[in-house]
Amino acid sequence: MPSRHGAGGVLVVAVLLGLVTAYFTWNYIKSVQGSSKENWVDVVVAAQDIAARSEVTRDHITITRFPKEHVAPDACTKIEDVVGRIALERIRAKDQVRASSLARRGEAPGITYSIPPGKRAIAIGVDEVKGVGTMIKPGDRVDIIATLTDPLARMETTQTILQNLPVLAVDKGRTEAKEGGGASSSITIAVAPEDAERLTAADRLGTLRVMLRPAEEDVIVATEGVRATQVFPGRLTPTIWTNEQAATPVIISPPPSSGRRELRVYRGSKEQVVPAE
Repeated sequence: MPSRHGAGGVLVVAVLLGLVTAYFTWNYIKSVQGSSKENWVDVVVAAQDIAARSEVTRDHITITRFPKEHVAPDACTKIEDVVGRIALERIRAKDQVRASSLARRGEAPGITYSIPPGKRAIAIGVDEVKGVGTMIKPGDRVDIIATLTDPLARMETTQTILQNLPVLAVDKGRTEAKEGGGASSSITIAVAPEDAERLTAADRLGTLRVMLRPAEEDVIVATEGVRATQVFPGRLTPTIWTNEQAATPVIISPPPSSGRRELRVYRGSKEQVVPAE
């Protein structure tokens, strides 16, 4: 078979181009690997979700390498700079742990970081009975019962006025559930601004009692409240005067010194004659 002229030259050129391409590829990979070793750094990363106001342990974190340009300005790079600190906010798994999100124990700010958006923190007084036997701790959820006297009906009514409220602190601002016992003098709860007004008014006008909710229950129960007469069934309902009757003066005219003995009773414009005994 006759050979084609120039075929050998084409093969030589192809081989040379392959060698040149391989050289540049190898050189690029080598430069990238060298660059990686110089520009990638160790960063502390959350191995799992870390709850706000919790202490960071070694199990919470791990070390991951990142390019320098992808590292947060205040990211922690050493394990010892993180373990034992308090998380000021929730840190999600795989997020870089930042120094601004941590505080030393005893230096953490107050409960302001624990108040849910749109809520306000307010404290109410409790004792061993009203505070569920000192069982209430930070992180629990409670309902509030109020016993008030109806100024018109002149009758006591007891009703649940607020439900599923998070407990932020107990006693003297203690925010750690594992420190000491439960509430014995006060609890601080998070409520909506309008509920804070209702709670304050109820606390001033009557008596408050706290109910501790189950850990995983968030159901709101509709209640109608209970009046005093419902506690003692069978008893006569007390006489209830209307505003008009209560405001109408009653005048009793004594009997005259002689003649027929009788009493004249005047209620407003009405006159009633009652024989005197």
